[in-house]
Amino acid sequence: MKKAASKSNHVQSILNGAFILTLAGLLTKVLSASYRIPYHYIAGDIGFYIYQQVYPFYGIALLLGTYGFPVIISKLIAENAHDHRVIAMILRTSFGFLFLMNALFFALQYGFAEQIAHWMGDKQLTSLIKMISLSFLFIPFLAVIRGYYQGMNNMIPTALSQVAEQLVRVGTILVLSFLLLHKGYNLYVVGAGALFGSITGAATGLFVLGAFLLKHKKKLPLRGQYQVTDEVKQIIKNVGLYGSLICLSGMGLLFIQLVDAFTLFSQLVIEGTDELKAKIMKGVYDRGLPLIQLGTVVGTAFSLALVPIISSAVSKRDHELLHEKAQLSLKLSLVVGIGASIGLVGIMKSTNMMLYGDAVGTTTLQTLSLLIMFTTLSATTAAILHGMGHMYVPALSVISGLVLKYVLNIILIPIYETVGAAIASVLSFAVIGCINTLYLRVKLKVNVISKRSIIITFISAISMLSFLKVYELSLYALIELSNRHSSFYIIQSLSGVCLGGALYIYLIVKNRVFTLGELTFIPLGEKLGKYIVKKRT
Repeated sequence: MKKAASKSNHVQSILNGAFILTLAGLLTKVLSASYRIPYHYIAGDIGFYIYQQVYPFYGIALLLGTYGFPVIISKLIAENAHDHRVIAMILRTSFGFLFLMNALFFALQYGFAEQIAHWMGDKQLTSLIKMISLSFLFIPFLAVIRGYYQGMNNMIPTALSQVAEQLVRVGTILVLSFLLLHKGYNLYVVGAGALFGSITGAATGLFVLGAFLLKHKKKLPLRGQYQVTDEVKQIIKNVGLYGSLICLSGMGLLFIQLVDAFTLFSQLVIEGTDELKAKIMKGVYDRGLPLIQLGTVVGTAFSLALVPIISSAVSKRDHELLHEKAQLSLKLSLVVGIGASIGLVGIMKSTNMMLYGDAVGTTTLQTLSLLIMFTTLSATTAAILHGMGHMYVPALSVISGLVLKYVLNIILIPIYETVGAAIASVLSFAVIGCINTLYLRVKLKVNVISKRSIIITFISAISMLSFLKVYELSLYALIELSNRHSSFYIIQSLSGVCLGGALYIYLIVKNRVFTLGELTFIPLGEKLGKYIVKKRT
């Protein structure tokens, strides 16, 4: 009885830790997406273009330090939790490997900053690219310390350091950019000030982790001799290979942004667009990124919460539970992703007006909105595959999507300009999501989601879109253009979210896309399901 209780407590502890880490991850993603809107107000479309050209380099560094390598280091430590000698070896070897790797990344990016800026078509980005390269120097410290604490099933240091890092980073971005612009500096200097937030944020995250290390310094397993043995070589292989695969599979959206940074502005200029106009067009295009990120966070919030249960089912070889939770995760990501995508298409004009003060680029942003259904699908399928121990396919699917994005950008931008880049992004992520889903279906040996659920979801989404368009036209008919102030668009956008979302949820639940049992895993889902079933009978 004691062993069973102990095992149950251990499992509950793991699930609680996963919840803390998931909550911190969601909060940091919301912070990372939402600050762009006030930053756009400060710097405008050109300032937004400057910042977003260089941001993907920081995004890659952030992901290396918070996602891929800490995960694999924590796994190695958890497997050897009672052997201090092996843990010490894991920590030292991981740090040495990551230090050399990230020092190389820093040196290459700093040394070739001018050439990278030339490839982007804007030499004035050189100093910004050099500044953001400093982010890589923090990665070995952040990744190893976070990996250690996660491996010991203490998620608090990682969670607090992530939140503190983003809070200080966002604060630095907004305060410095405002002050520099107020002092009369040009937008490239303002962009450098904003990017300096990545340095202050990383330093803060490291400070928080360092405080935990000082508190626990007597317990740290760092003593003992260190020799290069077969064990060390195996650790390097595990950290280098599997850590890189996990990182790659999570970089899809960053790679899409990176390809756009190298091709969109330069292709527009090559095709004869004035440089100033091309910068504005790229800045308008980048307006869609915070909306896509927030939509993806919402789309994966519930489905990714089931991944620890899926991992537990894999370890216990409980195939029935694995199939059930994997199917539910995919269904959740599909329903929320499609609803968020189509809903955003319906309210994009008013949202564009509300957030950015004009409706420029609405068609481009509506096209980009379709990305959400595929980013949620790819993120969920990749997480499930990782939980099942399949690392290669999610990484390979992202590489495939990256190549396709580049090719499509070169083909479509000269024809359709920023809409072409948006189409390329959607198609690329559709390929990533489809590859992951098909592979998952092969491994599970069952249909991951029924055709009925897909059909009903799309019909519900189209019904919501139709309602939103009628609602929009009705409001326009009631209030003349001259009388539409900013408050009008705020009310239209927010009421559209509430009314359209309510209709969509009603149709999904009413048509039994989810069973009552499945609804218990969704906040308020069980009560909502019983209410709608009662109304129907």
